[in-house]
Amino acid sequence: MYIWTACIIISVALLAVTAGSRAGDVNMAYANMAVAALVNLVFVILALRSNAALRTTGASRSAIAADGARSMSIIWIWGVIGIAVIYGTGILQWKEWWHFLLAFMAVAGLCVYSGMMLQRRADAGQDDEGLLKQGHYATIGQLVGMIVIVVGLLIDGKMVRFYTERYTDWAANNIFFFGAAAIGVLCAYLIINRQK
Repeated sequence: MYIWTACIIISVALLAVTAGSRAGDVNMAYANMAVAALVNLVFVILALRSNAALRTTGASRSAIAADGARSMSIIWIWGVIGIAVIYGTGILQWKEWWHFLLAFMAVAGLCVYSGMMLQRRADAGQDDEGLLKQGHYATIGQLVGMIVIVVGLLIDGKMVRFYTERYTDWAANNIFFFGAAAIGVLCAYLIINRQK
């Protein structure tokens, strides 16, 4: 958990600095994108290693699913903090930022709650089939949603908006794109490796 926390703190600080330094220097937008990409790559590696370790030790399906939900929640929380710091503090101005912040908070909360419920079942030595099935469908839903987000951002040209300084949502788009890619990879892994 310490590595996850350190990644969030360092990456959000770097995202804020690079977003604030974008004016007149497009290289800062590239640096912002690189930070978002790198931290999400680290998140994916940490999540997959943690989940694979549980599978290797013969952990219950509930424990494995709980681990996956926790990893997803951390990526959503990273998005919440990143948007709040960049837009909530006024580093960049964007009217719609708080809508996305609330949506991210809601999904992060659902992932945290699911992880807690699944972990309780795991700690009690039980596998709740209904809860596991709901979690599986939620994972499929998130995967579909993440694919839509990634493809939508690319088709709409949102990932190159940083070239025009009047568009201030470019830093949020980096968070959306790379966070969605990370969650999508994790969801795909969990679906493919689901134990029946």
